Amino acid sequence: MSTETNTQTASFATERRALPLRQLALIGVAGTDDARRALLRTPAGQIRQVQVGDVLRQGTVMAIAADAITFAGTSGRTTVLQMPAQADLRPAA
Repeated sequence: MSTETNTQTASFATERRALPLRQLALIGVAGTDDARRALLRTPAGQIRQVQVGDVLRQGTVMAIAADAITFAGTSGRTTVLQMPAQADLRPAA
């Protein structure tokens, strides 16, 4: 098994300004339609795995789609975080 990172993955992982660092960001979604989990990057730089029903400072996780997560805030406001588009993550040539 190789421990080296391929060039494309390394470029994506080190792309500047690919994620909003001062905001909560959705960085991945895994699982089946009935049991999805999402990976979030917090403004503090922590990575959290969440599922529907989990409560965060931003609100309660109401839904996780293949490319988005929906929160219901305490004020009743709904917030949706989208995955960054692949085109946004392409390294500069």
